[in-house]
Amino acid sequence: MFFQTKKPATPILDTYEQVKTLVTALLHYECPEHLERHHILYTTNQRLEQFRETRNYYRQQIDAATATGTFSRQVYESANQKYNQLYLLIRAYMHLSDEQKRDHFNHHFCFSDTRIDTLFHHYKRHQEYPLAAELVPHFWQALKDDLTPLLTQIE
Repeated sequence: MFFQTKKPATPILDTYEQVKTLVTALLHYECPEHLERHHILYTTNQRLEQFRETRNYYRQQIDAATATGTFSRQVYESANQKYNQLYLLIRAYMHLSDEQKRDHFNHHFCFSDTRIDTLFHHYKRHQEYPLAAELVPHFWQALKDDLTPLLTQIE
């Protein structure tokens, strides 16, 4: 007689849990200086403030006639983009932290569930098989670019 061993069932995550995992992972990537004794929102708000200060400083330095002025414009645009993306991630994390809205978000995300499944699959593959160091920032940026349109619809 043959005996079959049961494989432990892998829990199937709903779309709410998948999106929450992706957002949390992105926040941890965006703030590598995060300490476990602080809440992730504390660290990300500090980082957000750094982007805001950088943006405001370099906005005053923009001058199209000089190379440093052009550099200031590029830094301003980059800091502004990073500020807006991190702000969106923070807001999404705050919304997704409310477990009582789980059904609402599952319904909301059901229209994009295949896309979310794909993103979550890519994230899991990245966790299991890390990329070369120079490709890691590109992976996280691509993940953020794909997830951002879904997060803008939350509010």
